[in-house]
Amino acid sequence: MRKVKTVMKIVIPMLMAMTMVSAELMAHERSVPRDPRVESLSIGFNGEEIRGFLLCVDARSGQERQADAKRGSPAGPVLVFFHGHAQRPDDAYGFTSRLALLSRSGLVVVPVCDTPFGADPVFHGDSGKDIVLMEMVRYALARQGFAVAGFMRQAGIPVTLNGDPVPPATGPSATMLVSTGWSHGGILARRFAHAHPGSVRSLGQVCPAGYERWGAWGLTGRFSYECLRIAAKMGNGHAGQTFSSAWGFTKGIAGDFFRSVPGAVIDLKPARLGRIFTDIGDCAAYTDSSLFTAAHLHRIAVIFGADDSCMDPQRQLGVQGTDLGEEDSLRFTKTFFADVPDPGRVSLRVLPGTHLAPVSHSELYARTLLGDLGELSGR
Repeated sequence: MRKVKTVMKIVIPMLMAMTMVSAELMAHERSVPRDPRVESLSIGFNGEEIRGFLLCVDARSGQERQADAKRGSPAGPVLVFFHGHAQRPDDAYGFTSRLALLSRSGLVVVPVCDTPFGADPVFHGDSGKDIVLMEMVRYALARQGFAVAGFMRQAGIPVTLNGDPVPPATGPSATMLVSTGWSHGGILARRFAHAHPGSVRSLGQVCPAGYERWGAWGLTGRFSYECLRIAAKMGNGHAGQTFSSAWGFTKGIAGDFFRSVPGAVIDLKPARLGRIFTDIGDCAAYTDSSLFTAAHLHRIAVIFGADDSCMDPQRQLGVQGTDLGEEDSLRFTKTFFADVPDPGRVSLRVLPGTHLAPVSHSELYARTLLGDLGELSGR
């Protein structure tokens, strides 16, 4: 009996100590949910109602959340990630979750909305998304207790989310944003940075559109060919990820189209059925500093996939392979970021992978992008 009591005196404190250490480690460790939770929103804008889909990837530890709440802002700028054409927020979650886990802030907001096609044609397509997507970001961060620094409401056209406007932010602190995007999302990211210069600190793009002059159908043909090439390589261990992205694209196209039908029929505006073609046209936009300013950005990081036949770096940059010389980067900067006063702010890379590289090479692309943006956590 005495031996049992002696053992219990030793074992119980050990178990308590192990539990305390385990809890302390968990409070310091970052993690993300295994299954992302996407929120569906009803958005009122420009005389119509469209759907929005929102994902906030929060990888912060318990200790980080406490420190951020006390400070009133995260430890670094919040990343906003824009998907490619018709993708849903939970697509490429392996990539967006890595961005959250590896970034200084530990937060990534992924907003997606149907193509605006309301009363004033000035705000059709991506022009309307410039406004709507920022309201979605503000909505997501307000629930975390954060305000967006330097925010200024644009155009005087109100935006409602689930029937209510996003309230003005209050508090002494606010967070800057880093605008990032993939494919068509690369264009959205640059537009977003241009539209909100007081709020966006840096710009990051992976396998981006916007660096070639072509029509909508030319882009569609290139994209279709790239899809076939990727499908032919499905034996490379990424078949599940490829199918997931393809299914997300299909859902996005179909959803946007079928949600256009009620507005076209009830409001007697059949032109609204053409919103998906407006979106495709926006994918073919050419982006340089004559249209979208970048002088205010602290860092700009652009990454192409070496085996991407859609956004082909050889065709768009005139480079072979993955080794870029200083003259290649300088030529790229002068062509597309002519207003940036210091070329050293712009980083250009070509990494292995197809147009699906952010999915198939998520660790490499996330770590490289954050490193070039100066947003890689010290963890």
